[in-house]
Amino acid sequence: MNKTLDKTQLDKYNKFTSESGHWYARDGEPMYTIIGANGKERNTTLRDAKSLGLVPSVTTILGMVAKPALENWKLTQAIKASVDLDRGEQEPFDSFAYRCKNEARQVGLKAAKQGTKIHAQIEKGFLGKAKTKPYKLIQAWLDENFPNEDWIAEDSFCAEQGYGGKIDLYCKSGIFVDFKTKDNLEGKDPAKLVYDEHGMQLSAYAQGCQVDDPTRVSIFVDRADTSLILYHIWDKESHEKHKEMFNSILRYWQLVKNYEWQEV
Repeated sequence: MNKTLDKTQLDKYNKFTSESGHWYARDGEPMYTIIGANGKERNTTLRDAKSLGLVPSVTTILGMVAKPALENWKLTQAIKASVDLDRGEQEPFDSFAYRCKNEARQVGLKAAKQGTKIHAQIEKGFLGKAKTKPYKLIQAWLDENFPNEDWIAEDSFCAEQGYGGKIDLYCKSGIFVDFKTKDNLEGKDPAKLVYDEHGMQLSAYAQGCQVDDPTRVSIFVDRADTSLILYHIWDKESHEKHKEMFNSILRYWQLVKNYEWQEV
């Protein structure tokens, strides 16, 4: 049976807090949530960050960058939803459109949830908690390509430039690794899966850790089959370009958000 949504329900379907995100204290401690005036935990906002002297995450900064591949995927999901869902005879177009958008959003949330789950499986392995399948495969590849390294997982930082982040994996010799999850990796060329934003993310991590000549690695894990993993080692030459690109976006973000960073 089709359901027509009123304005209040539509607003709930499309609730999006643009000012919330990942924030870090000056000591690198994550501050994703805070205790509000009512004594309850809530997401940290830009206003909170300004008053508490918090810095935005690398991914928050890169959120300012257009992501054509992601937007195309979202559009495809919305079109698919418009075909799969039934529209009632008396249902207004706006209501049906919102339902389609919400259906597409749920697909995105499911994919993100699966990605978080896979990240956690890999993290557990590098933290010595559980040797999961994707962890074993990634560890074997790292041992073959970067032997005798001591890997540090899920370490957070605050950069002197005014941003922070949590690094999936790195080592003191200057190798930075980021994990991504994707669908249908069979037969794909990893070089065609990476975008400048991936390189910028890794370069921002390196800069935040004051590493001038990093080795950057993007690892892609298939959401449906975690034994299917692709690896991409970035060329050294693109690091300076990606670092400069990220710093430009960081400054743009600061100006747009009226956020003044003062290094202590």
